[in-house]
Amino acid sequence: MVSASWASRVLIEDIRANNDISAKSLNAILFQRFGVQMAISTLYRVKHKALAEIHGSHDESYAFLPKYCEMIKSTNPGSFVFCAWVQLQEHEKPLVFKSIFISFKGVLDGLKACRSLIGVDGAHLKGNYGGVLLSAVALDANNELYPFAWAIVSGEDTDNWCFFVWNLKNMLKDLGRGNSWCIISDRQKGINLALTELWNEADKRYCCKHLVANWKKAFPGPLLFSLFWKSCGAFSPFTFKKAMEQLDKVNQAGRKWLSNLGDQTRWTKHKFNTELKCDVNKTNFVESFNATLGLDRCRPVLTLLEGIRRNTMVRIASRRQQCETWER
Repeated sequence: MVSASWASRVLIEDIRANNDISAKSLNAILFQRFGVQMAISTLYRVKHKALAEIHGSHDESYAFLPKYCEMIKSTNPGSFVFCAWVQLQEHEKPLVFKSIFISFKGVLDGLKACRSLIGVDGAHLKGNYGGVLLSAVALDANNELYPFAWAIVSGEDTDNWCFFVWNLKNMLKDLGRGNSWCIISDRQKGINLALTELWNEADKRYCCKHLVANWKKAFPGPLLFSLFWKSCGAFSPFTFKKAMEQLDKVNQAGRKWLSNLGDQTRWTKHKFNTELKCDVNKTNFVESFNATLGLDRCRPVLTLLEGIRRNTMVRIASRRQQCETWER
């Protein structure tokens, strides 16, 4: 009589209150209320059944994406939404989800008052079918996060980054800033190639946090580590020149390694475009946004998209309420 279906029915409210509850805690609740215990493997099935009933199954969630896009367009006119499906070789099989790109009209209107620096990065999803969440985050005038576009794709490769960059470019074309945008990325898994082919007119920056990881492999040691950050964080040509001179004395190959990165406007602060009014040289702010999603990355794709929408909406609305209290 003590089956997984019965247990999921009597424990659903406990799992709803805490989606991350452990199997050991569920067993303790069953013993306290009903005097029974279940195997740990069975409790994992119980939790899976309950979560599927609470948030919907992963299969059904993907099937609802076309309707979700149409709902966004009808309730938020002016939003930029695109969903792609592919046909497998066997024509008798149904279409398979490929990618989805979303940006709401209200967020795009607020982007006009943000800085022109855009950070892009990917985060792996932990659902049944995996996938990658690609996100674009800007910085507002107070240097706080302003997420405005996100996409779900099958993997982080050149084709999917081309899909994301192409939609991002077409979406930002109507904001009236021309080619004044600057994109900062980690240069990994095809993103640099996608930016070069599809949006070469936009300015580019490299994440120094990812650059230093490769630097330490080629030039280990605390002295070279400090010289790397001194050259990347130099605010004046004089400071940059001093860092290069010290680097030549320690290891001349390090200067050659830095020169292979390309234009200095992409990795050292004293060459950054001053019109942006932003000296950020790391993509930590994009990774911070991905970290705020938390358990949503484990849930079905539709629940994940709603979680991102709610996260962004609450973030912007709370800032507006706070600034309304300022004395003008």
